[in-house]
Amino acid sequence: MKKTLSSIQDLIVVIDRDMRIVTSNWKNCDSIATNIKMGNPLCYNCLMQQTKPCESCRLLEVFATGKCCKFEIEDPLDSKTKLIELSPLFDDNGNVSMVVRHAKDISECKSIENTLKMREKQQAAVAKLGQEGLAGADLDELMQDSVRLITGTLDVEYCRIMKKEGDNAVMVAGVGWEEKNNTKNERENSKNDIVCYTLYSDCEEDSVIQENRSQDKFSGLSLLQENGIVSGMDVTIGSREEPYGVMNVHTTQRRVFTKDDMHFMQSVANVLAEALSRKEAEENLRTYAKQLEDANHLKVLFTDVLTHDLLNPANIIRGFTEELIIVEDKKRKQNLLDKIHKNNERMIYMIESASKFIKLESVDDIKFEEQDFLPILEKVVRNLGSEMDKKDIRFDMKAIGPYPSLMNPIMEEVFLNLLSNAIKFTPSKGRISITISDAMDKWKIQVTDTGQGINNGDREMIFERFRRAEKGSIKGSGLGLAIAKRIVELHGGEIGVENNPIGQGSDFWFTVKKAR
Repeated sequence: MKKTLSSIQDLIVVIDRDMRIVTSNWKNCDSIATNIKMGNPLCYNCLMQQTKPCESCRLLEVFATGKCCKFEIEDPLDSKTKLIELSPLFDDNGNVSMVVRHAKDISECKSIENTLKMREKQQAAVAKLGQEGLAGADLDELMQDSVRLITGTLDVEYCRIMKKEGDNAVMVAGVGWEEKNNTKNERENSKNDIVCYTLYSDCEEDSVIQENRSQDKFSGLSLLQENGIVSGMDVTIGSREEPYGVMNVHTTQRRVFTKDDMHFMQSVANVLAEALSRKEAEENLRTYAKQLEDANHLKVLFTDVLTHDLLNPANIIRGFTEELIIVEDKKRKQNLLDKIHKNNERMIYMIESASKFIKLESVDDIKFEEQDFLPILEKVVRNLGSEMDKKDIRFDMKAIGPYPSLMNPIMEEVFLNLLSNAIKFTPSKGRISITISDAMDKWKIQVTDTGQGINNGDREMIFERFRRAEKGSIKGSGLGLAIAKRIVELHGGEIGVENNPIGQGSDFWFTVKKAR
C-alpha cells in the first residue's frame, strides 16, 4: 500500500479511530514540517494546524455512518482549494476501522470556474445596459446605471465617468466619490502608494504600471492617494480621435485587473458610446426635421407669391390685351398685341405649372380611390380635339375598358400633359395614337406621336425640373414632364419615353396600379 501511495501525487493519509495518521505518502507533501510527520501525528494537528478536533469533523461522521464523504476546503497548509474525499475501511466485523483521506488540488479548476462565472456576470451586465440603451433610456440615467453595475460586478469601491470639456474633465456619473475615506489606519496601511494601475490599450494588450507615484500622466493622483486607493483601471468612451471621455474604476485593495475585467469595462464604454452616438443622431434628425419644416413653409410662401402676387397681375394683363385685340382695327398693332398676349399666356402657364409642382413636392398624403380612368382620358381627348383638328392630325385610341385603378383625380394632369405635348410637336397631317395594355398588376398607357422625336441623351433629363431637351428636339418650360413624373411616382407607377416603334416620333408611356 505504501508503494501505491508513493506513486500518487495528491496527499493521501490513512487515519484510525484515535484520529492518528497510521500511514501516508508524506514525501509528496513539502508543506508539512518533518518533525510533525514523525510517528503517528494527530490528523487535525498535522493537516489542519489546530490543537483540537474541528467543530464539525467530517471524519467522525464517516466513522459513525460508514459512508463516503466529499467537501471542499481552503487548505491551511498551502492556501489552495482542495477537494477532500473521505473513504471508510472496514474490518472483518463490518465496522469502520480506518478512513482514507484524499486531498486533490482543484485550485486551477476553481479559478477557471470563477472566471467563467465572472464572465457570465459581466456579459449579463453589458446585455442589461445594451437593452436599456436600445430602449432609449435617458443618457444620464444610463451612465449612472453603468457605474453602479461596474462597481457591483468588479467588486470595487469607486467608479466614475469623466467627460472631456476642452483641456479639462468633468465627472458626469460616479459611485464612491461622494464619500471620503478618512480612516487613519487605512491611510497608514496604503502609505500613499499607488501600487498598480491597469491600462487598456488599442492593441488589446494590458499594461501594468507599478509604484505609480512617479507617473505624471495620471491626473488627480493626490485625490487617489488621499482616499487610500492603490489600484485602478481606465478605458476610453468613444473614438480615440474624438473621445467623449474616460471611465475609470479604483479600489483600496491591491489588485491587478484581468484582461476579462478590461474587456468588460470597454464593452460598457462601447454601449455608452453607441448611446451617445444615437442621441447625437436623434438631435441631428430633429434639427433636420426643423429645417425641412422651415423649408416647407418657404415653399408654401413661394406658392402664395406665385399664385397671388405674380399670377394676379398676369391675369390683369390678359384681360386688357384680349380687350384691345377685339377693339383694335390696325393690323400691325394687333400683331403686337398678339405677341404680348401669347407671352403673357406662356408666363401664366409657367406660374401655374410651378405652383402645381411645389404643391406636389409638399403633399404627404394623397387620397387614392378606385375608379376607371377611361372616362378621364376621354374627357381630355374631347377638350384637345379642336387643337388636333387645327393641325389636321389623325388620332387613334385603342381602348375598350373598363380600366379599374387606384388613383387621385390629379392624374388627369398626366393625360393632359402628354397628349398636349404630342399635339404641340406633331406636324400637320401627322398622327397620334393612345394605347392601353395590361402589365401584370398595372395598366400601361402609351402616347405615340410622329414628331421630331427625342435624342437618346435627353430622355432622362426632360423629366427633371426646369430642364428641356437640346435645340432641334422638344422645347418647353421644363416643368410639364416633371409634374407628370411626380404625379405618376406618387401613384406608385413609372414613366418614360422611347422612340416611335413604327417610324419617326416619340412613344411616352406611364403605368398606374390596378384596383384589387
